[in-house]
Amino acid sequence: MAKMSAGQALAKVLESWDIDHIYGITADSINNTVDGLYQERDQIKYIQVRHEEVGALAATADAKLTGKVGVSFGSAGPGATHLFNGLYDAKMDHAPVVAIIGQSATPIMNTYFFQEMDQDPMFADLTDFHKQATNADQIPYIMDQAIRYAYQHKAPAVVIIPDNLSAEELILLHTNQLTLLTV
Repeated sequence: MAKMSAGQALAKVLESWDIDHIYGITADSINNTVDGLYQERDQIKYIQVRHEEVGALAATADAKLTGKVGVSFGSAGPGATHLFNGLYDAKMDHAPVVAIIGQSATPIMNTYFFQEMDQDPMFADLTDFHKQATNADQIPYIMDQAIRYAYQHKAPAVVIIPDNLSAEELILLHTNQLTLLTV
């Protein structure tokens, strides 16, 4: 039996797909996810950008040049909207890209909290894969499915993660539970 945060489990899924770097900028609504990635800093390099748009464009350029999925992340609200240009570039040029987007913590969602937005419908025109985790156990599964979608459709996929969920601890019954997702 193994224990890890959902954010670290997300990083393990990225590793299982041979993703070794990710572009983004940290902010309140994505910090717990970034903390999980930091736990895997020897395997996944964090490339800090100055603006979310640059991160999405960099991930798209990376995917176009290598054929491997590019990954970027941004914060909730306005940070999420800044990802659009890079993700539309990926859509139009058929590049496999995954965007990880922070969201307000679940206890404050739907309360008009600072910078909270209903992000899922914003990405409906951009991609058929735009999913928001509703519990911590879904995070590694949704991430795996997003990567699969990006590769199969050569298109962007969007994963929205409420900040408190990525900090929650997961208990894996088998040490290979995460690798079973990508078989």
